[in-house]
Amino acid sequence: MSPFSLDQSQFETLSQLLAAGGHHDVHDMLSESLARLVTFWPAQAGALIYISPGNTIVRLEHGTLSHEARIMIEQARTSFARRDESGEPALGYYSLEGGFDLLELPLQSGNQGVGLLHLVVAETTGEKHGTSPTTSRLDGDMMILLVRSIGGEADKLARLQQAERDLRELRLLYEVGQLLTINLDLNSLLNEIRERVPEVVEATRCSIFLFDRQRNELVIDMPEQNRTLRMPADRGIAGWVAIHGVPQIVNDVEQDPRWYETISIESNFQTRSLVCVPIRVRNKTIGVMQLLNKRGNVSFDDKDVQLLSALAAQAGIAIENARLYRDLKHERDKLLNQEEHVRNSIARDLHDGPTQRLTAVMMNIEFIKKLLVAMPERVASELDTLENLVQRTITDLRTFLFELRPLGLETQGLLSTLQQYVQRWRDPSGQDIRLRLEAPASIPRLPHEVEGNVFVIIQEAVNNARKHARTPEIIIYLYIEEGHLVANVRDRGRGFDVRTIEATYNERGSLGLLSMRERAHTIGAEIRIRSEPGAGTTVELRIPLSDNQQ
Repeated sequence: MSPFSLDQSQFETLSQLLAAGGHHDVHDMLSESLARLVTFWPAQAGALIYISPGNTIVRLEHGTLSHEARIMIEQARTSFARRDESGEPALGYYSLEGGFDLLELPLQSGNQGVGLLHLVVAETTGEKHGTSPTTSRLDGDMMILLVRSIGGEADKLARLQQAERDLRELRLLYEVGQLLTINLDLNSLLNEIRERVPEVVEATRCSIFLFDRQRNELVIDMPEQNRTLRMPADRGIAGWVAIHGVPQIVNDVEQDPRWYETISIESNFQTRSLVCVPIRVRNKTIGVMQLLNKRGNVSFDDKDVQLLSALAAQAGIAIENARLYRDLKHERDKLLNQEEHVRNSIARDLHDGPTQRLTAVMMNIEFIKKLLVAMPERVASELDTLENLVQRTITDLRTFLFELRPLGLETQGLLSTLQQYVQRWRDPSGQDIRLRLEAPASIPRLPHEVEGNVFVIIQEAVNNARKHARTPEIIIYLYIEEGHLVANVRDRGRGFDVRTIEATYNERGSLGLLSMRERAHTIGAEIRIRSEPGAGTTVELRIPLSDNQQ
C-alpha cells in the first residue's frame, strides 16, 4: 500500500468515519457518512444506495450530479442486488466529461454486498474501467476499509432498528389485543380500533366497514362527523376484499379501477394509498379493515398486510363478542320487559276477576248478617247467591292457575292438557269467540320441558288471536307429519302483513313474538307465521320427534 499523508481536517473526518456509531437511524447515519466521504476525498458530489437485510432501500445524494453521472449511477444501481460477493471488492473508475471521473465501490457488510457508493472526483491517472489507480489523497485499500465499515455499521443499525420496530409492533399488538378483549361496547370498541391500529402499521387513518348481509351493503361509522355511511357491497376496493376475502395493497388509488371515490369525498379525506384486509370470524367475512396513507410517503408492503391481518383477526373476535353481548343485553331487556308485562297481566286478571268477586262475597256476608236480624226469611236465598258467587270465583282461580302452569302436563301429557284448556277457555273480555281442538286420539309423549313450552306457545298464539284477530273462531290443530309433531293455531280474522311485522320486530319489542320464538328455540323447534290482510293467521310450530317417538 502506498504511503499517504492527511491534514488535520482529513484526519478528523477519517476518525469520524471509522467511528460511525452513535446514530439511531440508518438514513441519518448513511447521509452523514456520504457527506463526510465527499468532504474527505474531496469529491464534487456523491451518491449512495443501501439495501437493508429486510430489503428496505435507502437512496442518497450529496452535492450536484451531472446528467451523465446520474445515468451511469442509475445503470449501476439497476443491475445491483444485495448478494454474496466472491473475492475482495475493488474500486472502479469511469470517465466523465469535463475532466471528472466516477468512482464506484460496493458497500460491504462482511462478505455481502449491501449497496453502492459513487463519488464524482477530479480526473485521475492510471488505467480506467475497473482498475484502482493510486490517488494523491488516499490509497484504494483505505477507501475500501472506510466503505466496509460504513456498510457493516449500516447493517447493524438496520437490524437494531428492525428489532426495535418488531418489539414495538409486538407491544402495540399486545396492548390493542388487551383493549379489544375488555371492551364489550361495540361503538366504543370500533373507536378504539380506529385510534390504535394506525399506530401499529404507521398509517394516517383506519377505516372499518361492517357487512350488512340483509341489505348487501358495507357500513362505515364516521364518529368525527357523527354519521354513518353505506355503500353497495360490490363497490370499491373494500367491497372487492369483502366479497373475495383476499387482502389488497393499492399504493395509488387513482390508478385502480375499483376505487370508489364517493366514500373519500363524503368523509372529506384525501386517500392516496391503502391496504385492505378482510375481517373474518369462523370462516365468515363480517367486514373489512382498511388503512390509508402510509406515513412518511412510503408504500404499503406485505409486512403491513401481515400486521393488519393479525389485528383484523383480533378485531373480528372482539367485534363478534361485542355484538353477541349487545344482542344478549337487548334480548335480556326484552325478557325483563316481558316479565313485567306478565306481572301486570296477572295483576290485572286477578283484579278484574277473583279480587272483585271476593270483594262482592265480603259485601254479601255483611248484608246477610244484617238480614239475620231484620229479614231472616231472605237469608237462605242470599246464601244461595253467595254460594254461586264463591263457586264462580273458585272456577276462575282454577282456570287462572291452570293457564299459568297446568299440573296435568306432567301426569296426563300435552293432548289431555289441551283438551282441558279448550273446555275451560273463555274470552275474559266477554267476546263470543269459540276455541276448538282438532287432534288424533293420541300423540307421543314428549319430555316435560318440551310439552310445557309447546303448551305456552299455543296459549300465547291463542291469546294473540283473541286480542288482535277479531275472529269468531280459533282452532288448534295437532298432528304428526314427516317426523314432527305439528301444532297449528289458526283464526279466520283480519290477518296482517308478516314481512312488515318481521321487519319491525326488534323496534316494536313484540313480547308475544319474542316469547314464542325464544321458547321454540329452547326446545329445538321451528315456528312459522303465515298471514295476509283479510285472510286470517296461522302460527305453525314443528317439534322434531326422535325415532322412538314417531
